[in-house]
Amino acid sequence: MKLQDFDFRVWYDVSECYVENPYIASFHSADKIIGGQVYHDFGKCPDFVDFDTDSLKIELFSGCYDKNSKKIYVGDIVKTKSPYDCFLAKVSIHKEGTFYFEGKNGDYIGSLIYLVEDEGYDTEIIGNIHENPELLKC
Repeated sequence: MKLQDFDFRVWYDVSECYVENPYIASFHSADKIIGGQVYHDFGKCPDFVDFDTDSLKIELFSGCYDKNSKKIYVGDIVKTKSPYDCFLAKVSIHKEGTFYFEGKNGDYIGSLIYLVEDEGYDTEIIGNIHENPELLKC
């Protein structure tokens, strides 16, 4: 993924919604993120400006798109089908920075880019872990 394609979204726990059009995040600390501000076009979260890191979930764009040309982000829940297989999974990011599918019980299913682009799986976003957590319940 090129830097120009970099994207993210921000979930705000206090209002239980995604921040619309976040465009600047400033964090202040020499060795860790301790707080800051996220600016946005005031939409669903009009009370949001200052935050502490416990109330935010920053979710990165994976660089992949689903079958409807929607961007796939960390935290999305997807339905993935092939001629031989079908499963629901959460999109996660590995500590080394790769995106992967995580099953209902937290098991590694496979690499996102490998299954979506190389193997021809039909992948569709059906929700996310904040608004639709029930989709991943056993």
